[in-house]
Amino acid sequence: MILKLNDNNVLDCILLMNKLVLENNKYEEYKRNERSWTQHLCEHISNRDNPRYLAIGDFSKEGELKGFMLASAFVNYYSEEWVMDVKDCIVNADNQNVFTVSRLFDYMISHVKEHGGSLWRADSIRVGEKAKEYIEFLQKKYNATPFYGVHGRIQ
Repeated sequence: MILKLNDNNVLDCILLMNKLVLENNKYEEYKRNERSWTQHLCEHISNRDNPRYLAIGDFSKEGELKGFMLASAFVNYYSEEWVMDVKDCIVNADNQNVFTVSRLFDYMISHVKEHGGSLWRADSIRVGEKAKEYIEFLQKKYNATPFYGVHGRIQ
């Protein structure tokens, strides 16, 4: 069940993120700053009633957080259309995460359409095969167009 995240979900989001990042070391290229990411999470939850922000979670019937999405819009300076930019799509790897990702994206797309938008974007902070799988899934499920980019660390 997809619900808007609220202040009482902050710890659950942090624990799920910690499980993904710390236990599974999924973001090898990035140094994690707990305060910075928690501030990012809280900003999205605080603005959850603003249609240009989205903070949603997929919850089981028992209330377990299976995954969450944080997204916020920016104005495309080429066309002046607003684009919903998925910042985080974090899922519990112990569950059937493809279903959780689908439910989160379906909700986000419906939300954008409901509020007069027509564009969304999502990239992956992961490297290698997991990023490729995520992009291929979104491309197939939502007829999305893949864009490619690179990330570099200045030495």
